[in-house]
Amino acid sequence: MEKLNSELFIKVCNKKISMSSSKGAIKDKWKLKKWFTIVTPKIFGEIVLGSTPAFDANQTIGRKVETTLYDLTGDYNLVYVHLYFKIIGAEGEKLITRFAGHELSRDYVRSLVRRKSSKINTIVDVTTKDGYTLRVKGLALTTYKAHVSQKTAIRKIISDMLSKKASESTFDEFVQDIVFGKTSNEIFELTKKICPLRKVEMEKTKLLKVPTQ
Repeated sequence: MEKLNSELFIKVCNKKISMSSSKGAIKDKWKLKKWFTIVTPKIFGEIVLGSTPAFDANQTIGRKVETTLYDLTGDYNLVYVHLYFKIIGAEGEKLITRFAGHELSRDYVRSLVRRKSSKINTIVDVTTKDGYTLRVKGLALTTYKAHVSQKTAIRKIISDMLSKKASESTFDEFVQDIVFGKTSNEIFELTKKICPLRKVEMEKTKLLKVPTQ
């Protein structure tokens, strides 16, 4: 009986040593990781978005980061604009990102909707002159209830305008105009002739395709 107890004690001790060694190995692996700094693309000023741990910079490729336009500009009026970036490369311990899309907050969009008015959505895929394909969701809000023919005409203008603008712009130019509201203002000026409007917004974008090198 004493021998059995002795053997059991040895097994338990060995198991504890093994578990302790395993925990130590995990801690050691964590210590081996480096912290890499994530920055926005040049068109957004190469602002630091944060940092992420990894053994190697290649492990971070493809990771996505979310922020708001307020965080980048300091303008609280733009807090409802959410931006998404994707890590595509590294320069030393600095991680390079590409714009992956944007979206207006749901609360903001809901605040724009009024009774006895129309909410007109348009979704279109566009390609920039340097070969990037994006899906853009446009939103027009009328002052009064719009007729079916007016809605159709507004959707066509938004679709045609976005396609034309993309084909004449580089990816960076197109993204800047979308995110900072220039495109929305241009479309507003064209569509308000069809029906009185309160607001035009580019509600959402998503990068679908990147040109092959």
